[in-house]
Amino acid sequence: MRPPVVVGGLTPLQLRRVRDSIDARLDQDITLAQLAEDCGLSTSHFARAFSRSTGTPPHRWLTQRRIERAKALMHTEASLAEIALMCGFSDQSHLTRVFAQTVGVTPGRWRGTQHGPGMNMRQPPQRDGDAL
Repeated sequence: MRPPVVVGGLTPLQLRRVRDSIDARLDQDITLAQLAEDCGLSTSHFARAFSRSTGTPPHRWLTQRRIERAKALMHTEASLAEIALMCGFSDQSHLTRVFAQTVGVTPGRWRGTQHGPGMNMRQPPQRDGDAL
């Protein structure tokens, strides 16, 4: 079944191309002009068409993808600073600010609530005398 084409929006091929491009370069600076070029559209036409197709402006969609990737990476042993860079944030404080605005809690607090069976989190090193 084909996805519906939104009048004034991107074609399914253009939308897939943009999503794939964003996901492949999430750790890099991605400009509206680059995404528009990927679709063969002017920047302003692309921004309107993308918003019509997704219901979200391109920058907000990119930010949401970065937050989703950060959440997935928080299930690994990577530090928040490493995660920030892997998701295209300039540093850990940038990740923290955007994550807290979007999710409602800081990345560290969110990560702390995700403990469960099979969680692959870094364990603090044990010092001599700490053993039970």
